[in-house]
Amino acid sequence: MRALFTFDTRHRPGTIQSQNAPLPPRGRSQVRWLTNCVMLAISSLLLICGTPASNAADATSRQRVATDADFQAKVLPIVQRYCLDCHGEDVPEGDVSLHDLRTAEQILQHRDIWERAIRQLGIDGMPPKDYDERPSQAEREAMIEWLDLKLYHVDCDVVDDAGQVTIHRLNRTEYNNTVRDLLGVDLDPAEDFPSDDVGYGFSNIADVLSLPPLLLEKYISASERIAGAVIMTDEDGRRKQRFDATQLTGTGAARTGGDYVQMTSRGSATCQPEIKLAGEYLIRVEAMADQAGPDPARMEILVDGKSIKVHDIKEHRKSAAYEVRHTLPAGRPRIEAAFINDYYQPDAKNPRDRDRNLAVRFVELQGPTNAAPPDVHQRIVVATPSDKKSVAQAGQEILQRLLPRAFRRPVEKVEVDRLVNVIEFAVQRGDSFERGVQVALQAILVSPHFLFRIEGGNQEPNKQHAINDFELASRLSYFLWSTMPDDQLFSLASQGKLHNRDVLDAQISRMLADAKADALVDNFASQWLTLSNFVEAAPDPKLFPEFTPALRADMIAETKMFIRDIFRNDRSLLDFIDADFTFANERLAKHYGIPGVKGDNFRRVSLPPAQRAGVLTHGSILTITSNPDRTSLVRRGVWVLDNILGVELPDPPANLMSLEEGAKQSGATSLREQLRIHRESSTCSACHNALDPLGFGLENFDPIGRWRTQDEGQPIDSSGTLPSGESFTGPTELVRILKKDQKDFAELLTRKMLTYALGRGLDRPDSCTVDDVVADLQQNDYRFNVLVRGIVHSKPFLMRRESNE
Repeated sequence: MRALFTFDTRHRPGTIQSQNAPLPPRGRSQVRWLTNCVMLAISSLLLICGTPASNAADATSRQRVATDADFQAKVLPIVQRYCLDCHGEDVPEGDVSLHDLRTAEQILQHRDIWERAIRQLGIDGMPPKDYDERPSQAEREAMIEWLDLKLYHVDCDVVDDAGQVTIHRLNRTEYNNTVRDLLGVDLDPAEDFPSDDVGYGFSNIADVLSLPPLLLEKYISASERIAGAVIMTDEDGRRKQRFDATQLTGTGAARTGGDYVQMTSRGSATCQPEIKLAGEYLIRVEAMADQAGPDPARMEILVDGKSIKVHDIKEHRKSAAYEVRHTLPAGRPRIEAAFINDYYQPDAKNPRDRDRNLAVRFVELQGPTNAAPPDVHQRIVVATPSDKKSVAQAGQEILQRLLPRAFRRPVEKVEVDRLVNVIEFAVQRGDSFERGVQVALQAILVSPHFLFRIEGGNQEPNKQHAINDFELASRLSYFLWSTMPDDQLFSLASQGKLHNRDVLDAQISRMLADAKADALVDNFASQWLTLSNFVEAAPDPKLFPEFTPALRADMIAETKMFIRDIFRNDRSLLDFIDADFTFANERLAKHYGIPGVKGDNFRRVSLPPAQRAGVLTHGSILTITSNPDRTSLVRRGVWVLDNILGVELPDPPANLMSLEEGAKQSGATSLREQLRIHRESSTCSACHNALDPLGFGLENFDPIGRWRTQDEGQPIDSSGTLPSGESFTGPTELVRILKKDQKDFAELLTRKMLTYALGRGLDRPDSCTVDDVVADLQQNDYRFNVLVRGIVHSKPFLMRRESNE
């Protein structure tokens, strides 16, 4: 067993959390880190095991239990000797009194207290360091080991629980994608929805995806927009859009504000109507003119700056309508009625010959007058009423195809009939059949069966069972694609074949090869690596003018292309730690100091071997983990612990002064010296002994990820020594040390992806799945596809426990 730091932080087989106690939003790694004390005597925080334990050791670990005899012999004496000074009967510290602790079962009755206690023990925070009598390392290890087993251990040979999932509301991304794949239109209807809450690091966690009233209103509005965009009605074909003078925009010499837009010199009255359906439209403009000079006043009609017609205005100050037909594209074209032949002779004898002007009262569009319905309309409205087919029959034909895909399962006749009644009611009140279908589609889009992924409901409460094929199709598609199942998944589900292992493996391979699998990059990996926070990164523009919007986009593209390469090409997950390549264009390569890259197109490039390796040295990650004006050793160190090593630190003490304030008080002249002073403090030493070396190892990168050898004229010292005694100089030597903890990284990534795939936090029994998947990864070079297949074939993914509520 190899110790990098000073307390064991690896995922222990069968120890994630209480079955009934939810994980905190950022995972359970903190508890695993603070528990499981092992062999080295030390004065700081954290241990990360590198050498994988043998299968025999894992089996032994699974068989250990926290016995009452050990509690009485080892734990209770430690509590009574060292803890009662602070947590006795009289005014106990933190309102935690241990004076009446007598039995092991009392530990489980006050789980929250003992989970906090194990964290404090893990960082050597209790009793306080200034106490004369403190437990020895052996006593501390014995107590942590027993508490760890009591609180978190699960016997994987005995426990049989697939877990329970709350009904799962589609998040914004899933909603957009599902509308796109259901109806064949990419409208981004969730753009103005409120942001989704995040749990356990991801935005697809069912427990936090609530339905506030504002979101319900947005769903209703979105359903109306979507239905109107995909189904064209007779009313759409005859629809008029009229823009009166007060709604028109004036350009040039045009003056607005009255009943007419008045143009005393060259100018125009403009509007931008919404064209839902491309086709021929009638453009009508009502206008009149002050006539003067030899020619009549002329009005030019333009669409997006292109002239389509010039009208001679009739008579003097007599309003009339002027029309032209023109084919308009879908969108918002700019339509102008422009005055193009100004005339002004103030000295003319006849007052009517002195000044020519134009005035526009309104611009009106009607149409499309000749367009066939769009493809999406024809795919949905597969039947219409006729002499041989009633409204109800046509509606049933449409809904029997649409409704099962929208609800992602077979539907009952009563569900179809209910919506057929909606269509019939619309027709009975005088609306068109297509308008009735629009209303039925709106009802579908606000149905809980569309907005939520609902599983089970007919099984015995609190019993586990296999999910059905349609539920499995949805789990698989929302895991890998963040969208609804496609036709092939629906077909296999309807045949009852999807649970067949070979069939399921074939679907995993097909889906991972599909472009929609980029959802794993955008929605899983970007949240795991906190890349989604990059939009908020704000380097000081005065200090870093090179950080342009284009460079920001390049950095995002680099990291996403790197992740996509690992996922698409089934590479080793360890490439995240130490890959010797990345993707860059000329601008990003110049930023990194990589020669020979020309142009805006990204390509695979080799990294400077003494400077960069893996995702940790990407500009995106280095910028996210910096302050606007300087690097941040603490933020970079925390990022490594959270996302590479799977360790979450406790929150810092309240009212902790900043490094700058501390430097002024202590007289420290360098960041390294100030951090050394931090580590000498009993309050700060535990965390900073782990954080500081990691941060120093990345100091060769400035706040926007450029390589540097000096900072403010002083040479960079990127050396460090981990609490294990292992030393390094520079980022690539640090990365080589981090890579030794391959199993820990595999456990971290497995827990993250299993959480994402299930849409819930992990429970104690899920640790058995994590162990099994990690064992497969170890035997298969940590390949990405092995991770995905292990999760999909796992009990928590294929089964569920029914709620007893």
